[in-house]
Order: sequence, then structure tokens, then C-alpha cells
Amino acid sequence: MNEEATASDSPLIQGRNARLYGKPRSSCPYADGSPEQQGWIDGFTGADAVTDGEEPEDVEAKAV
Repeated sequence: MNEEATASDSPLIQGRNARLYGKPRSSCPYADGSPEQQGWIDGFTGADAVTDGEEPEDVEAKAV
């Protein structure tokens, strides 16, 4: 069995997925004040997205 973590295991991705699937912010499974909770909240609120409203793929396409 592979014990390595994957990107989908990260709190950031879990928070993003919770947002995409319509779960409430209160569904965060991490302890208050923990780094994991902050990562989950960042993903949930979209802090991982590009701030000007473009998707990361759009930014890469412009760089070419």
C-alpha cells in the first residue's frame, strides 16, 4: 500500500472541493487556529485562485 500523500489530501484542496460541492464553511474538519484549518479556509474562500478573476490556465496561456 502506498502511504504517500497526494495533492488531493492537502487541506487547501479539501477546502476548495468543499466549496465546489456546496458544503458550508463550518464543515472544516481541522482544529481552530491550526495551519491545516488555515489551508482549508484558504481553499474554501478561493485564496488559491488568481485574484483578477482569471483561471490559472488563462495566465499560463498569456505567458506563451
